[in-house]
Amino acid sequence: MKKTLRCIIFLTLLSNFMFAQPFAAVQTIDASAGTDPYEFASGDLDGDGDIDLVMATYDFNGGTPAQDYIRWYKNDGNGNFTIQTDVSTTIQYVDGLTVADIDGQYGLDIIATSANQDKLVYFLSNAAEGFDPEVVIDGALIGPGEVVAGDINMDGNIDIATISFSNSRTQWYSGDGAGNFTAEADIESGTANSTLYINLADLDGDTDLDAVVTYYGDQSIEIFYNQYIESGSTAVTWIKDTVTVESSSTATSFIFNVITGDVNNDGNLNIIAVDNFSGDVTWYEKVKNGSSTPHAISDDSIIDRPAVAVVADINNDGENDVLLTDGGSADDAIIWFQGADNASPSTTPQLVADNNFQMYDFTVDDYDGDGDKDIASIGFFNDTVFWYENELITLDVPEFAIEELILYPNPAQTHISIKGSFNDALNISILNTLGQEVMNTEVINNEPLDISKLNTGLYMIKFETYGVTYKFVKE
Repeated sequence: MKKTLRCIIFLTLLSNFMFAQPFAAVQTIDASAGTDPYEFASGDLDGDGDIDLVMATYDFNGGTPAQDYIRWYKNDGNGNFTIQTDVSTTIQYVDGLTVADIDGQYGLDIIATSANQDKLVYFLSNAAEGFDPEVVIDGALIGPGEVVAGDINMDGNIDIATISFSNSRTQWYSGDGAGNFTAEADIESGTANSTLYINLADLDGDTDLDAVVTYYGDQSIEIFYNQYIESGSTAVTWIKDTVTVESSSTATSFIFNVITGDVNNDGNLNIIAVDNFSGDVTWYEKVKNGSSTPHAISDDSIIDRPAVAVVADINNDGENDVLLTDGGSADDAIIWFQGADNASPSTTPQLVADNNFQMYDFTVDDYDGDGDKDIASIGFFNDTVFWYENELITLDVPEFAIEELILYPNPAQTHISIKGSFNDALNISILNTLGQEVMNTEVINNEPLDISKLNTGLYMIKFETYGVTYKFVKE
């Protein structure tokens, strides 16, 4: 019997796991995705409960005008993707792409930036399982890049943050839940270092979203703490951490990607930086207004030009792992490092794929609905979209040892489901990293639980009936 699992009540079954070939052969979704696929995201774009994909190109060597695309791929729930009508064929140089539920209708919406058209835009999902025309949030940016979404002012609506490279600004826009956005006071501006990257996460454990910002000029990483909770009002202001996370030099570094995640599985979020120049992939234990301790994950002897990292539990052992892609074409294309409880992950990489596709972005999610995390990516070098099915764990146990509870997807954006053999409703409580209860409700077998109003970050879900607790991540 083969079963792929996410969270299992009977953890003693782990001793019976037989480790097989980790991932199936590459499955091509789009063999002609346009010139230079560069940005990638996943989520339920049509509201049918399956994880779909969206891709955008950045034609570095494009003609005049460059022909770029935003294109999405509908999932049938079993990992069979079909190419849909292009979301946009007029946007150019897409340097930021994410998905979020802007208006609460139909499915997740698409948010993007254009580096040479100097704009931040969105496309609403519609009742026809497609997307409405582009809506401009801000058309006066100067070289916008990474874009992220989350409830920054904790009003229950999606807000958006992005960077403006050429005039070094980090900006955010409050949403009203109906598709209208208001430019708010900058998270930061005025530095001479050129803002390069932004991410949002609750880094100080007070439940509101903070900002991690990187800079091109001095290759530094800074944290700006959201003061919504501290203010005791509805005001959002930002205070910079007094101690820089990291600072290097453009002569030796180019921080291509910065993310957050619980790398050492101690319940606290860390910062992970991918340096495309030096080859170093580093995670940091950061004390608020205090020390920043670096720990190596990978270096140029493993992947010389790393591109993007993701923190996720890829082998279903309850511990976060770190996945990494090659932004060049010489080394292993996708690798992962096994996580450990309250410790650094292994520094010995395990192979997912070896190709020369040059992957500048990828996503980790359950595309075939079997309860484990698969990997989807884009090939900048060969203009393709593809995915790898996770076949890491095979159970060799008697028929009666069926899983009791499965929690999926994890990480999740809007909903999680609890699947198992129970018939009656289960009492659950959800706790933040401070141990504060943020939700208490009942769940029914295999029905979705709405977590859309939770802030991005790490949570614990406690099953009162069983007296057990599991971790999940709200994206």
